[in-house]
Amino acid sequence: MPSRSIRPSVGGLQRQRGISLFMVMMFLVILSILGVTAIQSSTFSARIAGNEADRTLAFQAAESALRDAEKDIGGSCLAANCRTTPISPEAADIFGVTCALGLCLPDATTPVWEVKANWTTAGRAATYGTYTGATALPVVSQQPQYLIEYFKLGEAFVYRVSAIGYGANSSTQVMLQTSVKALK
Repeated sequence: MPSRSIRPSVGGLQRQRGISLFMVMMFLVILSILGVTAIQSSTFSARIAGNEADRTLAFQAAESALRDAEKDIGGSCLAANCRTTPISPEAADIFGVTCALGLCLPDATTPVWEVKANWTTAGRAATYGTYTGATALPVVSQQPQYLIEYFKLGEAFVYRVSAIGYGANSSTQVMLQTSVKALK
């Protein structure tokens, strides 16, 4: 009997090589998708961290404006353009409906801190350091501002101070308020 030799099919080898190429390509596509997703995730996280840092800067600027207003109320300033005496509610004529120099009469219908013009019109809101001689804050897009209102509660006077602080980006803003009891 003659012996037969069995030869492998050439078509079978070519099919196997095509399948392995396809598998490697699919693996590369999956790795590429994972890499792009990881880059997008880290970029998003960096943006969140940057926005939070800017919000913290704006918060600190607003807090500085509150402290500056408290000094302004107390009259503790030695600079040339400072108010000469502590702000006194008995001198009510210095408070006005137009919030000139940051001193506002309360409004029964709309709180003065909600009126956009009080923050954007020159000469209304007091700018940080104007009446206390404080050094300008670095890094912020603009210096913080404040408004002072006074109220009579029974026999006592109370000041409400509203302050707005800005971050390095001008669209980052934080508004804070505090109350200060007037000293007689």
